[in-house]
Amino acid sequence: MSEQVQVVWLQWVEAAFPDLDSRAYFLPPVYFNRVPMTRQSVAGQDVLVLQSAPGQAGQFTRPATTPSTAGQTCLPHPPRVQHSDVRDDAAIQRLLFCLQRMFDQNVEVVVGLSQLKFSQYLGEPCYAAAAAQLPIPANLPPALPRSWKHGDFGDLLLIHRHYGLLACQVLSFGDNIQALNMSQQDIDNNIRKKLRDAVSQLDKAEAMLSHLVSDIAPGLRITKTIAVANLRLINFNRPSPRHQLTQVGL
Repeated sequence: MSEQVQVVWLQWVEAAFPDLDSRAYFLPPVYFNRVPMTRQSVAGQDVLVLQSAPGQAGQFTRPATTPSTAGQTCLPHPPRVQHSDVRDDAAIQRLLFCLQRMFDQNVEVVVGLSQLKFSQYLGEPCYAAAAAQLPIPANLPPALPRSWKHGDFGDLLLIHRHYGLLACQVLSFGDNIQALNMSQQDIDNNIRKKLRDAVSQLDKAEAMLSHLVSDIAPGLRITKTIAVANLRLINFNRPSPRHQLTQVGL
């Protein structure tokens, strides 16, 4: 990468984050829920409405569908919202709020990124010339599965000046167990599945992060963390020592 490109990016970073060496930044600065919504007309006004799958605990009410304006057909409906989607969004939002408070109180220097997908890394057309000279998701080493070129960096990616990169996957489970009338065996199996999926996602994020920084910081420390919300008792096999499990009482 040319020195001119490096200078331009450094100037942009310094302008966008003037206190980068003394405070915490989060991108985006507020958490945006990921659950899909549909546009409907209520009292002559267009509104966005959550639609949940039928028969689930904590189901949202689905109002009648009407066109937004006379003579127009309704917009196609996105997938229905599972209660778990809303629960996960709430857990991640609370985690981000707690981390922001903690970082501010301790004057931590860190950058946090949420909802960042691999495809968004240097994905803008204006970065094409520079990206062609850098490790990017598209040129992930062929030794790794092709499917690992697509995905995200976890629910939260922290860049810390002392601890390197920290990829965090947030699990929310436990607040609707009674409503679903689940047996202990079903609860244990569900927890195990969620943990296996989270570990798999973090392994993929770790491989991608190692690849992206390989040109400037090979071997950079990457920590994988699973934050478990709303779960007071974990009853499952001991997790792999390669992963850190954090129980968060949110």
